[in-house]
Amino acid sequence: MDEVEQLYNEGKLLIRAMDQPTPRIKKEISYYECRTWVDEFDSLMKEGLGSLSTTLIVPNVGVRTYKNIGFLVNSDLANCFHIAKEDSGSAGSYNDGTFLANPPDFKTINELKEYVIKNNAITMNEVNINVKLDGVVGLFINKCERTPYILMKIFIVKKTLQALTGIDYPIYLYDWLNGKLNRIDLTKEQEEDIIVNLKANRVMIWPDSIDEPVYIPLESEQLHR
Repeated sequence: MDEVEQLYNEGKLLIRAMDQPTPRIKKEISYYECRTWVDEFDSLMKEGLGSLSTTLIVPNVGVRTYKNIGFLVNSDLANCFHIAKEDSGSAGSYNDGTFLANPPDFKTINELKEYVIKNNAITMNEVNINVKLDGVVGLFINKCERTPYILMKIFIVKKTLQALTGIDYPIYLYDWLNGKLNRIDLTKEQEEDIIVNLKANRVMIWPDSIDEPVYIPLESEQLHR
């Protein structure tokens, strides 16, 4: 059992749902853009991010997620300042005092965990957090009819983040129908098959400024540290 699986079993694993990377097919250069991912992780590496909306997932309970792709957070390494049993309609920032949401239902993650288990609460809950990069422990995709397609997308994210942060994040498959989480370890051959079937073979990152993007081939050594 690895760190992420242990956190999941202990009811301490949060999901941050994100948009899927988008292919940009141009005559000059074709690439995949992960703008929202790069922006969030750039902030996570610097000052951290405040008021992120996440969802607590619990073993054997099929808690729904906002989207089919995203990253995983260790709740012990995050400030979980607003905890609700369902979507709380949150907006604004905790850091500058503009945060607004429906009243919270719980004071601790453990209280939410116990509620979800006792009531088999599959409705998407919402946990608003402040967190830095060290709180991120992996990536996830949902198990669904389009899993192979989404796996290709999270592979692109994995390589983009590896180029940006130097961290090779593990990927996990979340079965929200049964409340199961399993690690996906891609072989070199499987990675090569994914790259062959992509619409573009580059990712774009912004190491210093979004005005000066850098395009890195998916086969680059910078993506295989």
